[in-house]
Amino acid sequence: HVRSRRQRQMCIRDRFKLSRWFTAKDLRILCYHGCALDDEFLFRPGLFMTPQTFENRLSFIKDQGYPVVGLGEAVENLENHNLPSNAVAITIDDGWYGTFKHQYPALRQHGFPSTLYIASYYMEKQTQVFNVALSYVVWKSGVQAIDFSALGFPNIGSATSTDDAADSLCKIANSMEGSAERQKLFRKTCETIDADWKQIESDRLISFMTAAEAAEIAANGVDIQLHTHRHVFPDDSEQMASQEIIDNRSSLNDIARTRLDHFCYPSGVYSANSVKFLERLDMKTATTTNPGFNRPGAHPLELKRFLDSESVSELEFEAELSGFFELIRRTGYKI
Repeated sequence: HVRSRRQRQMCIRDRFKLSRWFTAKDLRILCYHGCALDDEFLFRPGLFMTPQTFENRLSFIKDQGYPVVGLGEAVENLENHNLPSNAVAITIDDGWYGTFKHQYPALRQHGFPSTLYIASYYMEKQTQVFNVALSYVVWKSGVQAIDFSALGFPNIGSATSTDDAADSLCKIANSMEGSAERQKLFRKTCETIDADWKQIESDRLISFMTAAEAAEIAANGVDIQLHTHRHVFPDDSEQMASQEIIDNRSSLNDIARTRLDHFCYPSGVYSANSVKFLERLDMKTATTTNPGFNRPGAHPLELKRFLDSESVSELEFEAELSGFFELIRRTGYKI
């Protein structure tokens, strides 16, 4: 039994090696989000990864000899057919504080270049990201219902399920004038369900890095790039979409050390209109969350990425990075 298991493992590794050979000239772009400060990885493993898992990924990349290349250089070399074999570009979305505290030091220790797309609104406001933080405290508290009358909204009903309550509170928050009002609602909700908002704020859970912290990592080689200001990019209004880029660029201009002409679609959502908007804004590249590798001739405003997360096993990560999953996708199967 042990021998057959070892044989299977050897067979799998042989397939991974062969996959690397077949996909050697393709560009692999990895996508990360935040690193957990506490138990956020249990709450949303697709959004928050443990520092140890992230470190394990970087160690694997180095140990297996995957060359890590900056995104701009990688895309340029892909088109020039001058990309190192099995090249990897590392990108991180949003700008969470956990990125500054955990991911940035790990990347620096390994000497890996990376691109950080910052959605600048919450970096400026320095409050909790309302919708995520609200869902987090409701999840952590384990409450089954929320009393809306205690929050000052008796017209909504005395109590409702937590999922419905979170949706209703997010709609209320979206109608508020600014982040300060939303933070007051967050605190009041915490008090209603016996969650410690003071500790959450002190620990900087579910919040973004500061502009000074972003400037620090930019000064040490992290390529800061665009991710809209409010994490929205409407494809039905070019004026509103352009304003998101203008506001985002204005916020990041004094932080970034490179030209701000690379973009990441918020939540990976985009359309043909989105691409046209970015073309008229002279954007060099834009990354999606569409899975797959990038080959010469790939549209620079529709770059594919592998969305890594705490939910992805080490074997799945190896299968993806080697190109094994990519070759399966090319046969028409979805992974």
